[in-house]
Amino acid sequence: MQWNRGVTLVLVVMMLTAGCLGGGSPASEVAGESENTPGGGSSDGEDADGPDLTDPEAALRDAGSFTVTWQYAGVDATGMRTEVTHEYHADLRGERTLTVTSSSRDGQAEGTTEQFVADGTTYVRTGTAEAPSYVSYPGSADVVGTAIALSQARAYGANEDLTTRGTERFDGVSVTRYELSEADSQLIQAGSAATSGAPGSAEITDFHYVVLVDEDGLSRYESWSFTGRTAEGQDISGEWEYTLTNVGATSVDDPDWLADARAATA
Repeated sequence: MQWNRGVTLVLVVMMLTAGCLGGGSPASEVAGESENTPGGGSSDGEDADGPDLTDPEAALRDAGSFTVTWQYAGVDATGMRTEVTHEYHADLRGERTLTVTSSSRDGQAEGTTEQFVADGTTYVRTGTAEAPSYVSYPGSADVVGTAIALSQARAYGANEDLTTRGTERFDGVSVTRYELSEADSQLIQAGSAATSGAPGSAEITDFHYVVLVDEDGLSRYESWSFTGRTAEGQDISGEWEYTLTNVGATSVDDPDWLADARAATA
């Protein structure tokens, strides 16, 4: 699994140093409830056994509904800050989904794309609130695979270097907190330092990964972050956050723009 992490990290750093990560298409409420804020586990004990993860696709299809949110914020080699958010709200039994993607660069919004699926028809809204565009077409998209692919838990979960940090509450359920071991983080930093002299490369100066896993073996929350410096002296950083909430309790209402979309595409 060391190789998997290295490949993932190299790809991310390459995209950051090229200034191309985060601007294109790849939250459910998790703030506001203290139990939804990762941190403050109930035990300080360490256990080198990684999480026992279930098949997320099978579990979510069985649950019938869920909400996934993925957020990224980072500064690339040009000094530009990019933020991206993806939201997936799925009612599988009702065959209704809403996907929302938004992004910004240096604080300037780049627009939002929303895709709503119901009754065998897909409606898409793009552009700004002042000048939206709509399209519709028959058929639907299965968001389960897309949503769970944003989780990195399986890349890390089979690795003994994930350390147990006790239990806590998240989204109303009990979860076990796992963190990448300090030794493994230092290995990643050392590996990047060994190749950081070439133009366009970067040295990773700090690296953290946290995952919260519920009693059913589902990854409910992940936080993945690093800071670094390019060979040219530019500071770079990246922070990812993945949440899986409202499992079995997500409902998908008609978006407020649906009537406009139907009128525009009739």
